[in-house]
Amino acid sequence: MVQQLSGMNVIMFYSNTVFSKTGSSMSAVTITGIVGLVNFLTTFVGMYLLTKFGRQKIMFWCTVAIVLLNVMIGISFQSGWGSGMIGGVFAFIAVFEFGPGPITWLYMAEIMQDKAQGIATMLNWGINLLISYFVPNVIHWIGDDNVGYIFLFFAMMSFFGTFFIHFYMFETMGKSQAEIDEMFNFNKDHIELRKQQKENPGIKVKDTVGGTD
Repeated sequence: MVQQLSGMNVIMFYSNTVFSKTGSSMSAVTITGIVGLVNFLTTFVGMYLLTKFGRQKIMFWCTVAIVLLNVMIGISFQSGWGSGMIGGVFAFIAVFEFGPGPITWLYMAEIMQDKAQGIATMLNWGINLLISYFVPNVIHWIGDDNVGYIFLFFAMMSFFGTFFIHFYMFETMGKSQAEIDEMFNFNKDHIELRKQQKENPGIKVKDTVGGTD
């Protein structure tokens, strides 16, 4: 949900509408093409970062950045600052592909069984469908000149998402499937485990929960 409620789909689905209001000398179609190129290239950087810094830390800080960039895009749109809007969108695309873009699918595969993955994927694309249905109606309702408020809404959604990531997303890089399963066994030891993991990211689950093997 954090991925879909970041505002990424608004940019990708309705970029022509958004960029037509920038006042840039480049056409909306040209800017949209550049967005696609940035999206493609930054995907490879995101894959590299995952192998170096893990999941939770990248996801958290990228979501924080997405909050700020959504605010920047929204304010730039409402104030008519086209350069700020374009720069904010390019930065947004890059940050999204560093974090929520790839991590969401990787993390689901690491922590969920097949049936749960199916449900989560259905929920993810269900939200995507709702966004694609409601956003055009909202734009029609508030007018093209007020699209910036949509980005401010997604900034708020992403802000709430940072709390979920901080408190409920564990680091899974380098952990066995048994350790990952134990991390998501939400019992009375959950809070203590979370605290100890934050203090020592390399700590083993068996050292904190359920004794030693």
